[in-house]
Amino acid sequence: MKKMLVIASAFGLFSVSCAKNKCAECHYDAPSGEVEMGTFCGDELKNLEELGTYSDSLGNTYVVHCGEH
Repeated sequence: MKKMLVIASAFGLFSVSCAKNKCAECHYDAPSGEVEMGTFCGDELKNLEELGTYSDSLGNTYVVHCGEH
């Protein structure tokens, strides 16, 4: 039983660390075409995906897309 608990705990830690290191390229679609934002990882990527939008310096807001091929 202890062995299974150790294995399950290790798998849980592995899953969390993989999600934290997840990276994806992101872009948004502007009227002039697709604008590459670069690669975001970990908490930056999570926050960008949760927000789902990007606002430029002129106050225009665009929907962000990450990890699409």
